[in-house]
Amino acid sequence: MVCGNCGRPRGEGSWVCACVPGWVWRDPEMAAAVRERDAQAVIRFLRRRVKSLSQEALARMCGVAQSTITRAESGRGLTDRRKAMEALRGLGAPLDPPDTASGAPQGNLGFSLPPDADLFTESREEAARHAALLWNADLGRRAPENLMEIPAGQLSTPLLRWLVAPPAIIESDSGNQLRVTEDDVHAITRACDLFETLDHEFGGGHARMAAVQYLASEIAPLLRGRFTPTVGRELFSASSRFAAKTGAMAYDAGLHMLGRRYFLQSLNLAFLGSDRLLGAKAIALLSHQANFLGDFRSAVDLARTAKSGAGAQATPAIRAMLAAMEARGLASLGEERSCTNALKEMEGAFSCIDTEQEPAWMGYFDGSEVADELAHCFHDLGHGSLAIEHAQRSVDLAPASFRRSRTFAGLVQAGAHLMEAPNDLEAGCAIATQVIADASRLRSARVQAYISRLQDRMEPHNQARSVREFREFLASTPLAQA
Repeated sequence: MVCGNCGRPRGEGSWVCACVPGWVWRDPEMAAAVRERDAQAVIRFLRRRVKSLSQEALARMCGVAQSTITRAESGRGLTDRRKAMEALRGLGAPLDPPDTASGAPQGNLGFSLPPDADLFTESREEAARHAALLWNADLGRRAPENLMEIPAGQLSTPLLRWLVAPPAIIESDSGNQLRVTEDDVHAITRACDLFETLDHEFGGGHARMAAVQYLASEIAPLLRGRFTPTVGRELFSASSRFAAKTGAMAYDAGLHMLGRRYFLQSLNLAFLGSDRLLGAKAIALLSHQANFLGDFRSAVDLARTAKSGAGAQATPAIRAMLAAMEARGLASLGEERSCTNALKEMEGAFSCIDTEQEPAWMGYFDGSEVADELAHCFHDLGHGSLAIEHAQRSVDLAPASFRRSRTFAGLVQAGAHLMEAPNDLEAGCAIATQVIADASRLRSARVQAYISRLQDRMEPHNQARSVREFREFLASTPLAQA
């Protein structure tokens, strides 16, 4: 790799990049920052300890604007996980730990991840074992995110196996004394409802570890218990939904590879519960995440895979949700005609919804959600006025408790105002200010990424009074500094 500042290659030899001295990456503070993928901490350290590195030099190395480096120094820039990773690579950070780079065993972490071929298993015993491993490792923070990486190319194996595997056969462990009943399944469902409420109102970073604790202490023993086939299917379905929710909280907190693990685990548990619709939901979450991380083509492919896997079992709400995920990816790719068709499919399916016939967990997909999907797509396609209209409708329809959803829609609306004309700059800043103030201490890395992207869009107008005032407001708001 060539350094973006000096133009020299990195590696061994006499004529290589020396912009970042080798001792930097051996410093314990920096090693911890790299391990946590904290680009802000790395930049602050470099500015403090390597006097030869100016903000301009760091910006060239990270491939970002100088203003982004300025914000990173104050804890407000490079909050997007993907951009942070790109910045760290540009700085030459050692992102591959020595034990995995050399092929050494991971046993020193007390946790061994299954190989990619075992990300989907038809064995109830193996699925329960893998689940307990992940949950206990996450709970004990013994599984660094860099060891959990599942490249997009490795998703094809578990997805294909989900598509073609014969129906699961659930058998209880006859040697286990723990008897699982419908009350146990009901408790899991109620607990998941609670965490979903907390997630919507306070963000994925708020109660994620409590959700992991519930998985490890309450659900893991049940998966190894004794149950009838009917209760077993209900147990694995409820556990699938809980794993998906915990993965969504990790995703929202910026722990993307961990979130992906949970989504794949949810897919596997849904298969064992003979629940094709929850399996499709798990893949829809993978699609949503891929689009957020900039892997737009994979987002479309994943949405279409989920649609194919759900097949004739898909209810109108499920069809609408999957069409929305496909539309999101197509909008990001700029494929307007295909996106429009997917949006029409979403609206058509939504109009056929009978809430009595839908899974209870699809209750969130209401008129506010449809409007939000339309707003995001029109925003990404560059249709500012349409994005403004639908974002406002989403905010108007969203329950007050859906604080994060209201924040996303409001920030999309603010960004859409910046597309229209310079005269809308003041409106965009005013909306963003109010939205962020209402969000309060919402703990969401995704919301922070939306704010960062909005700031990037404002950069050409940095001298405008409204933009200066907005940046001053951000400097003092807890959400932007979280």
